[in-house]
Amino acid sequence: MISVLIPIKNEPYIQYLVRKIHKVLKTKHEIIVMDKSDFPPKLVGAKLIRRKSIGLGDAILEGLSYTSGEIVLVMDGDGSHRPEDIPNLLEKIDDFDIVIGSRFIDKGKIEDVIYRKILSFIFTKFASKILNLKIKDSMSHFTMFKKDILRNLTLRPLGYRVIMEIIFKAKHAKICEVPIVFERRKAGKSKTDMIEALRTLRYITELKFGLR
Repeated sequence: MISVLIPIKNEPYIQYLVRKIHKVLKTKHEIIVMDKSDFPPKLVGAKLIRRKSIGLGDAILEGLSYTSGEIVLVMDGDGSHRPEDIPNLLEKIDDFDIVIGSRFIDKGKIEDVIYRKILSFIFTKFASKILNLKIKDSMSHFTMFKKDILRNLTLRPLGYRVIMEIIFKAKHAKICEVPIVFERRKAGKSKTDMIEALRTLRYITELKFGLR
């Protein structure tokens, strides 16, 4: 069983995304949407949970308690992560603990405005250097992992960067990256701003010095 976990807040694209996931993912699966929208959407084909947590990272941790599968896929709800790339992650999960949908390896791609491409690249390189991560895209939210690897981890995400924390703290996990195409959001407004960028810098620093 694959549990697809999608945290959202005011994402008008979510119903279309749920339909596409069902078309692409042929193995047994469930879709759990952790919602913090001003007006909750009416969803068909997914379990909608009105989450108590504020940040997207905490929403993912909260959402894990609702998952039935031993394999979890986390993805964005704005259409920037393509369901067509899910089989590429699924193909590797038997041999690895964490499979990252990477924008920065060969055949990976970002289709976005230039300044967001540059910021993503700089922050990802910075995180990998400071935290000594041997991967190209430590900030990808498009990630599949086995729930077992979380069993002995203490996670304290800030904002939405919980995947990077899992990668950093799961020292003995087998990790691989597969290429994805990161597209521009299909609808709604981006939640990324300068405040979130500063939070990310703080988060990386606190992880480095064991403050999280």
